[in-house]
Amino acid sequence: MSEFITLNTVLGNGKSYKVPMFQRDYSWEKDDWEDLWNDIEEIPNDKTHYLGYIVLQPIEGDNESYWVIDGQQRLTTLSILAIAVTALFDTWSKNDIDTDDNKVRFEKVTERYLGNFSTSKLSISPKIALNRNNDDYYQSYLLKLRQPQSLVRLKPSQKLLQKAFNYFFEQLQQKFSNNTSGADLAEYLEKIVGNGIVFTQIVVHNDLDAFKVFETLNARGVKLSTADLLKNYLFKLTYQLGELDLQEAERRWQNINDTIRANDLTTFIRHYWNSNYKLERQPTLFKAIKREIRTAESAFSFLDILEQISQPYTAFNNPGDEIWNKDEREHLKVLVLLNVSTCYSLMIAALRYLPRPEYKILLRELSVIVFRHNISDLNPNEAERMFSKVANEIANGSITSAKNAALALKNIYVSDDNFEQAFSTVIVNTRRKKDLAKYILVKIENQIAGQDYQYEENLSTIEHILPENPGSIWEDMFPSAIQEDYIYRLGNYTLLEAAINHSLDNNVSFEEKLIHYKNSRYTLSNEYCNYEKYNPEIIAHRQNKMAKVAKGIWKSSFIQSHI
Repeated sequence: MSEFITLNTVLGNGKSYKVPMFQRDYSWEKDDWEDLWNDIEEIPNDKTHYLGYIVLQPIEGDNESYWVIDGQQRLTTLSILAIAVTALFDTWSKNDIDTDDNKVRFEKVTERYLGNFSTSKLSISPKIALNRNNDDYYQSYLLKLRQPQSLVRLKPSQKLLQKAFNYFFEQLQQKFSNNTSGADLAEYLEKIVGNGIVFTQIVVHNDLDAFKVFETLNARGVKLSTADLLKNYLFKLTYQLGELDLQEAERRWQNINDTIRANDLTTFIRHYWNSNYKLERQPTLFKAIKREIRTAESAFSFLDILEQISQPYTAFNNPGDEIWNKDEREHLKVLVLLNVSTCYSLMIAALRYLPRPEYKILLRELSVIVFRHNISDLNPNEAERMFSKVANEIANGSITSAKNAALALKNIYVSDDNFEQAFSTVIVNTRRKKDLAKYILVKIENQIAGQDYQYEENLSTIEHILPENPGSIWEDMFPSAIQEDYIYRLGNYTLLEAAINHSLDNNVSFEEKLIHYKNSRYTLSNEYCNYEKYNPEIIAHRQNKMAKVAKGIWKSSFIQSHI
């Protein structure tokens, strides 16, 4: 159930909220506080400020309490703003400014927005309880308006909590520097902040419902991490063994997170899962993990495996990593150029269960299979399903060699005829995929000329025979209306020495270019461009010749004879 609510409704309704003890620490910084403050300052003009979704889950056995599944950073910050208001009442009261009334306002604001006083008025039962790393500081220092002796020894998130309080207190002091009216300050909190801040409140009743909400919000562009939900679930399991085991689980999770870094953590977990279990898409991943991992022991085993494979996983996208040998690097480069990760589940399983020499062979087969599939512009979902299926068979011991793994992938291996047809019409835009275009051209050059050039070398450049920005001299053969259809065809590309390429401008005719091409060391230029004229039919002819060569370059060592 979802509904629009104001901050007054959230904090002023007698309910209490708990941040799950395993959720991430407070992380808002000065830019976030400034944005919120500036938005609040605009409320008198805009009437309201919408602050997004908060996702709550009722705490079992307590109808008045909720877990904060999402929204803890915003609710914590607004709570700190309310604390800063009480601190200003306290300061005015101690400075003999409307002392008695401000003491009353201090207590009323505290009980409305922050929590109930004990009988002695020395402690507060807070409306919001933070996570295990932040709650003690929130209750012992912020709520009690105590300043730490030094920020140096505080945890990073505790420093942020204190700095947030200091920021809002300073803003309030400045705003009310010429108006020390407690009534106006109370009205500001109640009417401007309390009624002006608006949320969409979503109440879910279990973790799976929360996960579905997260997926829906992600689809709408709301930035939420499903990996956080997975982490919380695993920590809940490991906490059953005790505090020390929880700390160990946290250490392992942090190691995984630090290693994955630029990669998406949820995607990493999904790729591992699909290497060992039936394929799951992201919306069903959490449910699958909960179904299989139900004990603290299985949670630790899961974390162990994730920690072990996190380093090679990140290296999949870094062929230069020291863990790869020369041949493995060459095959991984192809996958990186194609920007393909659908085969990562199979690569994980092969690396874990196959002998290393077999892994190298399988990488070579994967680079071919994926290249043919990608050039043919086929649906990657079917390929991912097959990669996961074969990964599972490697994991359970049904497949023990690269050859058998490759043969198991024959249904997604594009046949020679189909690959040749696809290659003969493929477009590779050098503005977006220059490295891929050069890789393809260098491989073809090596094949037809018996060379061993490397595409990363600067010896050669890509020459657009029909220039990217053709001069008027080209319009007879390539009217402007059709030029875009041919400029980025592979058949329009050749390899050329940089010095020669730089001497040719957009108004040089094909006949003039041909003189230079014949002096090039590259067969793609001195033989594959040897035409009397250049037109769309010649581009198609050149690309057909390349396609026939290509099917011999990107060719499985095992599959062809079986299809």
